[in-house]
Amino acid sequence: MKKLILLSVLCCITLSTFAQKAIGTDTALKFNQRYTKCERKWVVISKSDTSADYSFGYIYIDQQAGFTFDLKGTFKVDKNNSYIVDTTTSKNSSIKYRISPNWRPVALIPQQHFNELHIKPQPDWLKYYYTYTDTVAHNYRWGYTYNDVEEPTIALTYLEPAYKVDAKNPGIAYEMAYAYNALTRYDDAVRIMEPAIVQTPGNHLFYKELGFAYLHKEEYEKAIATYKRGLEHFADKPTESRGELAYDIASIYKKQNNQPEYKNWMTKAKAYTPMDSKYYKLILDAGF
Repeated sequence: MKKLILLSVLCCITLSTFAQKAIGTDTALKFNQRYTKCERKWVVISKSDTSADYSFGYIYIDQQAGFTFDLKGTFKVDKNNSYIVDTTTSKNSSIKYRISPNWRPVALIPQQHFNELHIKPQPDWLKYYYTYTDTVAHNYRWGYTYNDVEEPTIALTYLEPAYKVDAKNPGIAYEMAYAYNALTRYDDAVRIMEPAIVQTPGNHLFYKELGFAYLHKEEYEKAIATYKRGLEHFADKPTESRGELAYDIASIYKKQNNQPEYKNWMTKAKAYTPMDSKYYKLILDAGF
């Protein structure tokens, strides 16, 4: 009986080992890269344990769509750890996918496998997506794109050079302040936003970023004054931005334990906020 059990165990181990080799997993592939760190790189998407194929492709930024994945095809890994392209799935034409913010981590393709996959470090078609001639416009757009995917440090590598050339560009100023606030560099956000508001006083986003910086610097009176100045530039009808500014003022008064002003501004925030806004629900949940 023991021999039969042992034989059964050995058979299971042998079959498991055979299946693992047949499936072909490259343990050198480390699926620990966020797509935002893989612009202009070839990557592999993780597969299930029971799948024999890896999917691979190229990540780049489309000026309008943002981060995009160009699917090249699939490959298997043989017993010598060579990559074998599936010619029925690998295509000359492009199949492009807009990358969602919560896209799973990917692995970079080791360069020694490029020839096996019939790929170049930079695909020929890429030149049509990186043909910018206006460096400031390109840097602004790339900074915006990286801010949009919560990569403010990378965003600033594009935005700071653009700001040096065109400091009066309101889009660049806003994206820089947004990145600085995300990185808790509040003094830098103030430095950028104060002159921007003087130049473009009707931009409600400026008041949000400047007020946010003052708030986190614990300069509460300046934050309140900034939010109130922002409210002066809105029409009387309820809007998301108008309600948010009033709600932020109320939050500061609550932090200061000023109950009369807190209640006053929560009431105003409710009147200023559309009923389908997330701030309206927060106000209702607070009992107003």
